[in-house]
Amino acid sequence: MNQATVTVVVPTYEEFASLPSLIESIEKVRCDSLPNLDLIIVDDNSQDGTEQLITSLHKDWIKLIVRTQDKGLSPSVVAGLHSAVGEYCVVMDADGSHPASAIPAMIHALQEGADFAVGSRYVKGGSTEDGWGVLRWLNSKIATVMARPFTRVLDPMSGFIALSKSTFVQAKELNPVGYKIGLELIVKCQCQNVIEVPIHFSTRQLGESKLTLSVQWQYLQHVIRLLRHTKPALVSFWSFAMVGLSGAGLYLLLLMATSALFTSTPLAIGLAVWLTMTWNFIWDRKYAFWNSRERSIGTQYIGFVLVCSVGVLVNFFVTLSLSKSESMPFAGLIGVSIGSTIGIIFNFLMTRLCVFRK
Repeated sequence: MNQATVTVVVPTYEEFASLPSLIESIEKVRCDSLPNLDLIIVDDNSQDGTEQLITSLHKDWIKLIVRTQDKGLSPSVVAGLHSAVGEYCVVMDADGSHPASAIPAMIHALQEGADFAVGSRYVKGGSTEDGWGVLRWLNSKIATVMARPFTRVLDPMSGFIALSKSTFVQAKELNPVGYKIGLELIVKCQCQNVIEVPIHFSTRQLGESKLTLSVQWQYLQHVIRLLRHTKPALVSFWSFAMVGLSGAGLYLLLLMATSALFTSTPLAIGLAVWLTMTWNFIWDRKYAFWNSRERSIGTQYIGFVLVCSVGVLVNFFVTLSLSKSESMPFAGLIGVSIGSTIGIIFNFLMTRLCVFRK
């Protein structure tokens, strides 16, 4: 019998109907394999009878935490892990999709040297219950591909995970969003040796699924946050380039509008250039230089204009020169292409070092 101390963390919201069978399955593991196991249920103030249920059980190895602020699965898991007293921590869903019987194997993997254990549907021996549907299967596969920059784990989206408490406390800048706390912990705890333990993933029997478009959007935001954490310079440059590309398209549209509104060609070009530069500044500040927004926006805008002035002037004069013999959209396309080519590397480096420095 394994004498390891283990804390199982279960985040819940309106999972009252699922809890009795879940607790029964965890208690069986406790009796059969892990006598020093305790359970923390972290409930987001469901007010569905969960508190009364836990009180009525009179089990001293079960603790209930009711949260009324900063609700969400990932923050609940983090709160539970902070409260965990076991040497090892396990996180699992309350809806019956994760088999408690796999907990001993996950703890064994950690004891054998793994940094992190994942209850996996996609390794040999793992499976998923029929009835998922094509869209849910496709969603899972796309999400897994999106996680590839961070881990080669086959099922990084699994919410059934285990790690030592000492590994958790080493995590830096935990900033989870949405439902995929496992990927956050793998990255932020710098887990290299991740072991996947095969499980049978069951379809929820009671309650409603929480897999919504909002959850998928949160996952995309989460991936972006993790990319910023692991590869900040690369993300910054590509965001800068993408904003510049959008600005080039906007510039051509503005040129057509301003040239139709004003008879003065220099005024039409200059207004389009200024509006495009302002557009680029707004989105560069939000996406390319996300970690430098605490400084004065006015100071940053002036610095941005000055830094970009080389490429802007080239764009202006090329467009003005070609507009005498070519159509305005064609002149603008050549102007913005040359200006962007000349300015992109210079602008990025100078903007990063001088305007949006930390």
